Amino acid sequence: MDTITRVNQLSLHQGLNSNSAFTIRIANSKFDKFAGSELLTKVESWVSANLMMNKQEVPALIVDMADVEFIDSQGLQKLLAALRLMQSKNSNLLLCSQQPSVQIVFEITRFDQLFAIFPSIDTFVSQSEFHHNSYQHSEYLVAA
Repeated sequence: MDTITRVNQLSLHQGLNSNSAFTIRIANSKFDKFAGSELLTKVESWVSANLMMNKQEVPALIVDMADVEFIDSQGLQKLLAALRLMQSKNSNLLLCSQQPSVQIVFEITRFDQLFAIFPSIDTFVSQSEFHHNSYQHSEYLVAA
């Protein structure tokens, strides 16, 4: 089961139209076409639900990849599609906690230049450049 968690006292780049950020933890060790499609479907649902409930406001999503040990090109394509969807709604999709094997794939493909990637949620929270909005904490579960 993947978990979406609201992040406590988190700040994002100025210009995002939301006062909330949430994390979604990828539970699979392999991020391929199937896992990527599942994530993209959840992001699409997330965007739709937030647009209906918050009148055009979509909180940022932080994808926690701590458990992901393998990613392929189709998984990368699904992540890129999710990023583009979030950006089209004036929000963002950020990544954190990449394993070295995944980090290398991002560097080789230059996807590391497309995404904001942080070593951990704690590192992201402590970044001094992200002090524009405050965030609260609560947890949401999403069935895998």
